[in-house]
Amino acid sequence: MTNMELAAKVIQELIHTGVREFVLCAGARNSPLVHILDENKNLKVYSFFEERSAAFFALGRIASTRRPVAIITTSGTAVAELLPAAVEGTYSSLPLIMVTADRPKHYRGTGAPQTIEQVGIFSYYNEVALDIDAENSHISFKSLSWKKPVHVNICFEEPLIDGPIPKIEFPTVSERTKLPGQIPLGTLKEMEDFLNTHQPLVIVGILPEKAYGTVLEFLKQYKAPVYCEGISSLRGHPDIKDIEIRSGEQMIHRILKSKECDSILRIGGIPTARVWRDLESKYKDIPVFSVSFNHFTGLSRPTQHCNSLDLLSQVEFSYPHRENVKVNIEDGTRAETIRALLEKYPESEQGLIYALSKKMRGASVYLGNSLPIREWDSCSSHDAMPLRVAANRGANGIDGQLSTFLGWAHPETENWCLVGDLTALYDLSSLWATSQLEAKRFRIVIINNGGGQIFSRMFNKEIFINKHQISFESWAKMWNWSYQKWHNIPVTTDFADQQIIELCPDGQQTQAFWKEYESLWKE
Repeated sequence: MTNMELAAKVIQELIHTGVREFVLCAGARNSPLVHILDENKNLKVYSFFEERSAAFFALGRIASTRRPVAIITTSGTAVAELLPAAVEGTYSSLPLIMVTADRPKHYRGTGAPQTIEQVGIFSYYNEVALDIDAENSHISFKSLSWKKPVHVNICFEEPLIDGPIPKIEFPTVSERTKLPGQIPLGTLKEMEDFLNTHQPLVIVGILPEKAYGTVLEFLKQYKAPVYCEGISSLRGHPDIKDIEIRSGEQMIHRILKSKECDSILRIGGIPTARVWRDLESKYKDIPVFSVSFNHFTGLSRPTQHCNSLDLLSQVEFSYPHRENVKVNIEDGTRAETIRALLEKYPESEQGLIYALSKKMRGASVYLGNSLPIREWDSCSSHDAMPLRVAANRGANGIDGQLSTFLGWAHPETENWCLVGDLTALYDLSSLWATSQLEAKRFRIVIINNGGGQIFSRMFNKEIFINKHQISFESWAKMWNWSYQKWHNIPVTTDFADQQIIELCPDGQQTQAFWKEYESLWKE
């Protein structure tokens, strides 16, 4: 089998299994794959020069299309650049297919140029690793769960281009191989018993878009107090206005301490809220039942868990959660007080996010990790729901955020991204992809507070913050994006299709807000 035939076999198998998009980082060793993708114009190919950014972009495409996406790299350290995205893909259950070109097997362990030990490099962070060459070319994706990345390592001999370029068949109908989703025997009864013997508080984390309706209907029927994180895309939904906790995470602590609720029902991804970590310590005796889209419980202690959100459409309960007028009144009063604080300090970081969120009604919103996602949950308006909200909450890192956002962006909506300054600095090459995208209306908001301010309230040491005086104007100019710098949120806006907004909070107002906010919750 020639190199060109081997490369074509791999690409053909990927297409038969449901791959419709390829992210390509061209190099010499993967040139057989490059030639085939270039000559078969019916294949959708995104070209990148840098593998880490490319892999996170691919995760965004997977999250948006709900299909596996293949990223193709050359050999050597290019392969290692995929590891951060493989980690995120594992914990977010995004099937990134990593196709890595390699030198022939007899070079392994020699230290020859562009030769590293590529097989097994992703360790736990792939569901399967296939190592193929012309002599052993068997490749199959059958019986995979498609809830973790997959590694396909292809060894090419020289000469690399050793024959004509094969044509790829593109089937009109093709479904990716997937095991049928099944709810484990007994799990439905376990959840029904839990709902009928407890009074849980519900926390909703990140959800696949297809699950929005199922989760919303369950919440409406069960009527338990519910805390919807922004990434659930249900925060502020009018159908749950009477049961949604809108004064913030601190209200969860009050409800648990008062025993108005005696347990936690988690729906969706592992929550951002600090209270989830507290379930390991001060709330370690509170029962937890999780209904999610993968097997990760998010806790080190034993809990009840189901990895199918479809369970919510089948469960029956004897009676809905009891209504608690006292909780509703207190939550509403505190929410009004917090809104007044946000309006009192409009140039604080929290006040800026509150006002900015009102401009995102009906948009696609991507939230960066660290402070932005937490401040969105505590400060954004409940009265201006975005259409869809996303974040990389698998491993919660700050790398690759802008690249994931660009991959996830939707061509029919305005696309907003809210990240911190250090997060943006992590991903400066991300804007390379812009000209290749169908989506056009991009608004990247960088909260520039001079460093990693999430640590300023955790540690009394400046070294944690990584203070800087960097402006992002030159970065915007480098990529031909428009640039604006805001110290407050203007009433009217005039945006280009590709817009960078550098948001500069007032440090004194931010501290004043925190001081009054914390006093609000003191017993």
